[in-house]
Amino acid sequence: MRSKSPIVLCAALLVFFVFVATGFPQEGTPGVSGVDAIAARQASLDMSSITFRSMGDAMKAGREAKSQAYPAASLAKWAKALPGMFPPGTGQGETSADTQARVEVWKDRAGFERAAANYAAATARLAEMAEANDTAGFTKQLDQVNQACAICHGSYKAGAQGPPRK
Repeated sequence: MRSKSPIVLCAALLVFFVFVATGFPQEGTPGVSGVDAIAARQASLDMSSITFRSMGDAMKAGREAKSQAYPAASLAKWAKALPGMFPPGTGQGETSADTQARVEVWKDRAGFERAAANYAAATARLAEMAEANDTAGFTKQLDQVNQACAICHGSYKAGAQGPPRK
């Protein structure tokens, strides 16, 4: 049996590499505008606030921590993604969108990332306590998560904690 010609193999490889290079999104390629990034950030922060409040309400209603395992795990997953929701060019006055993100998010990026990491650690612990059905620990950890939010917002968010005013 004869092997394929080197030209045919090279052509096939070229077509394959062109498809791979152009057919798939490339990492690092901007996917959304600054306005869209701000909208996504605000919506996801609102959802995290609603999730957090609903877990607190569940504890006040006498629910077990394990009933909050999914929302706690979701909040912990979100917390890991949080710093990426603040790309350069999405601060106050940099787009037509209103934002409460202070310029310190970008000027003190290391501090912001530390505050976000503290929030992520607090939410990860919350998810662990829900999974273990440690209701007393879960309820106390809700306070730790709230403190992590307040500390970050105190330095990196203009205005009061909660959704932006219209």
